Amino acid sequence: MFLQADELMREINKLNSLLQDKLKIERDTEEEEHELLLRKMVGRRIRITIKGDPLYGQEAVITGPRGDSKNPMYWWFLLSSGEKNYKAPTSFKLLPRQDASDADASSESA
Repeated sequence: MFLQADELMREINKLNSLLQDKLKIERDTEEEEHELLLRKMVGRRIRITIKGDPLYGQEAVITGPRGDSKNPMYWWFLLSSGEKNYKAPTSFKLLPRQDASDADASSESA
């Protein structure tokens, strides 16, 4: 089965279109996963867990990823002292989220 030049071009264009659609879906999925990761991490309270680190045991709030990678290796955080630093996720532990109802209850008891 030999295709004529115009039939061959139509097939190439069709395959090219399918490939472009597939790549767009993959890009969209990566973007969605990145947005979910940012929502999960940014604003979360953490505790530094590396023994021997001068920041060991301190709590901080994650302010964002370090760099432009979709899979950040390091996260910026803000200490209560106002100092900004970054660490790998293996260097800290995420603290449980406080629900709005928990925050209201603690502010009422104060």
